[in-house]
Amino acid sequence: MPHTIAIMGVCAPERRAYAERTAVALARPLHLLRYADLRVSHVLPLPRPRADDTSAVVDLGTDVDLVHAITARGAAQVEAVCVVDARHMIGDLLDDAPLAASAKPGDTRGDVGARARQAALALELATRIVWINWERVPTHALAVQMALASHLNPAAIVRLSRDPLSDLQSEAAHEGEMLERAGWVRALNDEHDPYMHDNRVFTLRYEQVRPFHPGRLSTALDRLDDGAAGRLLRSAGFCRLASRPGILARWEHVGSAMWLEPLGADDGRMGLGQEIVFTGLDLSAPRLRHLLDAAALTDDELAAGPSAWVRYDDPLPAWPVVSSSIPDADD
Repeated sequence: MPHTIAIMGVCAPERRAYAERTAVALARPLHLLRYADLRVSHVLPLPRPRADDTSAVVDLGTDVDLVHAITARGAAQVEAVCVVDARHMIGDLLDDAPLAASAKPGDTRGDVGARARQAALALELATRIVWINWERVPTHALAVQMALASHLNPAAIVRLSRDPLSDLQSEAAHEGEMLERAGWVRALNDEHDPYMHDNRVFTLRYEQVRPFHPGRLSTALDRLDDGAAGRLLRSAGFCRLASRPGILARWEHVGSAMWLEPLGADDGRMGLGQEIVFTGLDLSAPRLRHLLDAAALTDDELAAGPSAWVRYDDPLPAWPVVSSSIPDADD
């Protein structure tokens, strides 16, 4: 069994209790990692060495940077367990709340929807996902939740928790890069094959070679948030805005919260348009594609070129100055 078992989840009391039960069941030391405890940003504290302290259970606080925390302990070698409270899993993915209400400007923990983004990330990074309080939820609702988690992370073991020892018995997949466990990454790589399915849960890959018109994209996002193509829960990928030419952006959405963040200037070398993966409930692929295609540039707009595009009304949040370039694959 891996030296480190990291317990994640945005439901703090349930996560803490599960971490404690895991440490007791395995007779391992329990370490608590909280954002305020970090002397060096985003690094798991290393326990004081003892003869019998070769492995540990680590309770990762709700607002800890999960990627960097798990990476510090060996990434793919860490058993990353996401604890889900079945009573409100989907509600957690729709939550508009920040992770830290008192976060300073520039601290992403204070973003609208930051808690939902953390909930999605914990699901996507996990080697196994366990449900607690599932006895209180109807079977059909559990089936939807487990299929949704499997779509968000096809490689993870999904299990209704009985006890930590039983939950950890089956062998989890640890091969490959940690960030490539996410369903949206697998879909972009044509490797999306979730273990569990439900008729209500869909994952769709959207591609469009033309950049988005910023004003029409804003309108499309409002309509999608209103349910025009079903209940979108998670989408991620890469996109381009015509009004900000030559810049590749990361598209990230959870629930009703949206982030478009520049990755760098590449002058179109990484492709011209959009590659985005959408996961949700009762999704209509034709409606989704119609709404997004309508937000892409028309023939006349495309022919007008970047000199015209930069004059478009752009209601989307401004980006910082983008000076770094994205290297070629063979650089």
